Amino acid sequence: MDIRNFAGFAAAAELMNFTLAAKRLNITQSALSRQIRALETYLGVELFEKAGRNVRLTAGGQALFAKVNDVLQADRALRTSADDLGRGETGVLKIGACSQLIERYLPHFLKSWERRHPGIDIRIEDGGGPELADKLRAGAVHLTVSARPFAPIDLFETLLLGKLGFVALGTEEFLPPSGEPMEIAELLQFPILTLNKRHASREVFDAACKLAGALPLIKLESYSPHTLFSMAAAGNGVAIVPSSANSFPGGLVRKPVTLRGQRIEFDICAMWNNSAPLPAYGQRFVDELRGAIQADAEEERMRRHQVLPVSRRVA
Repeated sequence: MDIRNFAGFAAAAELMNFTLAAKRLNITQSALSRQIRALETYLGVELFEKAGRNVRLTAGGQALFAKVNDVLQADRALRTSADDLGRGETGVLKIGACSQLIERYLPHFLKSWERRHPGIDIRIEDGGGPELADKLRAGAVHLTVSARPFAPIDLFETLLLGKLGFVALGTEEFLPPSGEPMEIAELLQFPILTLNKRHASREVFDAACKLAGALPLIKLESYSPHTLFSMAAAGNGVAIVPSSANSFPGGLVRKPVTLRGQRIEFDICAMWNNSAPLPAYGQRFVDELRGAIQADAEEERMRRHQVLPVSRRVA
């Protein structure tokens, strides 16, 4: 079966109009109709029925639409893998990531990964969540690593890498020195230093404040967590940032943040455009980064239970 027949069906099913679908595919309408008839004959199922000047999927067409998309994605992935083999594993991988995740997970992992894949040129661009999504849509990066957006983006494939929480950092004027977590409602009585809305994690923080029934007094919003740490170290308030932060001035108390006794968590994920599948080395990079992040999370969990006294960096 010609893969173009599957592509013709998918385009017609998305647009519900043969003329528009043929224009998208840069073929004639009669050629598209032949593709659809050939696919119906191959599958033994009628896929479309008339709906005025347009068409609509039959019950059988609706049932097969998702599976046809799976076939198209598998075909793109197969051709991409073949291209990778033909090039002898060389290429460029452009990654957009937020600064906290770069700082926490990438320095040692990236160095190790590049030693094992010397033909792959990794280029990283720092950015916030919505900004990264725009760059991914525009094709400026191949994939992004950031907090999962609240609203799913249909164009993007998403792979969960792990979870992060929030931590509060402040002087003993604001935070007791014990390692016990603090409820977000307690923290919101102090001036708050927080990341700005360019960060996807900020959506989670704002939602937690609403659930706690308290309005934060935000003294500073910043793109840089280190700006927040400097202000907190001088006693200007409490910085609340993702738990990826592991480098901050001495003298600051660091406490996990909870809501009704549960740590506030959010997903971190890799995303790429499903119309431009990752090359095989890109998928391998994502899979290995996921394993490294999950190993780091397990060590963090064990440290909290005092099993591991010494931190080991992600490699």
